[in-house]
Amino acid sequence: MHPLIPFEPVVKGSLAGRRILVTAGRRDPICPPNLTARLDAYLRADGAEVTVEWHDGGHEVQSSEIEAARRFLSATPAEGA
Repeated sequence: MHPLIPFEPVVKGSLAGRRILVTAGRRDPICPPNLTARLDAYLRADGAEVTVEWHDGGHEVQSSEIEAARRFLSATPAEGA
């Protein structure tokens, strides 16, 4: 939720096949939308399947983000399945 990576980390291996949820606020003063979009592009370029859920607020966690996480986790296959 509201990730902020102000640099490009070195990924060890590939993110291919990995599902990643990013939630963010369009008015977030701490993690601005352009950095969220940059992170999204970075993760996708390394093969991750990224879902970005936006809300119109700022840096606070909103109920829509909790619901997005619930949907995301319920769609994740059980480990070892």
